[in-house]
Amino acid sequence: MAARSSSRPPFAWTKKDLHESVLPDKRRLAVTLQKICRHLVIKSADGAPVTHPTQAQAAKHMNIGETSLTRYLTGQYVPPAQVTASLFDTACLDAGGEQNLGITKVELLELRARAEQERCGNCARNREEARAAGLRLRASRETQERLERTAEEQGERLRVLRQRAAVLEQEAQQARAIQPCAEAGPRQGWQAVQTATPLPVSRRQGDRQQSGNDVAAAQVIARRAEELLRSGRPDGTLALLRNTAEAYTATEIALLVALLRTNGQNQLAGNLVHIYGRDRSDRDVVRAALKLHEQDVVADAEALLRAAAARPGSAPSHPGRPRPLK
Repeated sequence: MAARSSSRPPFAWTKKDLHESVLPDKRRLAVTLQKICRHLVIKSADGAPVTHPTQAQAAKHMNIGETSLTRYLTGQYVPPAQVTASLFDTACLDAGGEQNLGITKVELLELRARAEQERCGNCARNREEARAAGLRLRASRETQERLERTAEEQGERLRVLRQRAAVLEQEAQQARAIQPCAEAGPRQGWQAVQTATPLPVSRRQGDRQQSGNDVAAAQVIARRAEELLRSGRPDGTLALLRNTAEAYTATEIALLVALLRTNGQNQLAGNLVHIYGRDRSDRDVVRAALKLHEQDVVADAEALLRAAAARPGSAPSHPGRPRPLK
């Protein structure tokens, strides 16, 4: 088949522009491959040489893809050594010897190797950066794992400590229930809560007239008991009431119970009446009951006497109608 005439010179497709980003050795290899391709002899089906072969015909003649050939000739890719050698052998055969190509096979392969090293040099820098980033990431993960293990260990220790604290608190509550502060002596019980609230005055013998000091002292204890309740410290409140019952006179106790009732602190008032009637002498209980009766707190006066009568060892009540309180 006769070749078609064309105004373009033969192998015009080999004269490709290279992008400015193509590195020097890759540029030299691409230009050399373009020159080698111009020595190809491509024949038609009837065996006649084609004067203006296309790039597709040239790629088929060299047994490579047309797209790959474009990338080799533009310096985008460096062809493998085997492909480079095959391309040289085909062109050398068509040109009648390597002396007609202007470059030997060894020189072409050396040029390809330099271009490969040039490409790998850039890749090596990228790989080094990637390796360094990988090391940093691994170090960060190891640090994170170490911190997580430390947090777990500290959490476990905190859990154990909380369990121990709960056991100790339970044991302390049981000990307080079995052995109240009053059994340890008035002075020891008083010192146990001295840091929580200041106790006003020591115990005095005999009744005394109601005064401003009695009322002020009762108000101090009432306020302190309310503060302890609001802060969620029932144990401190109970200890305060016990030591108040031990340190205050009958008149002060009666005034305090009346004040607690007035302030709506009924539970505190009831506990104080029970503790005072249980722990104090009959004489003190009677005096406090009389004072409560004077304050029109009759129910607490009766509760105080009942608590005293329920104590172990209390004298049995005599038959007959009780005398009214005055």
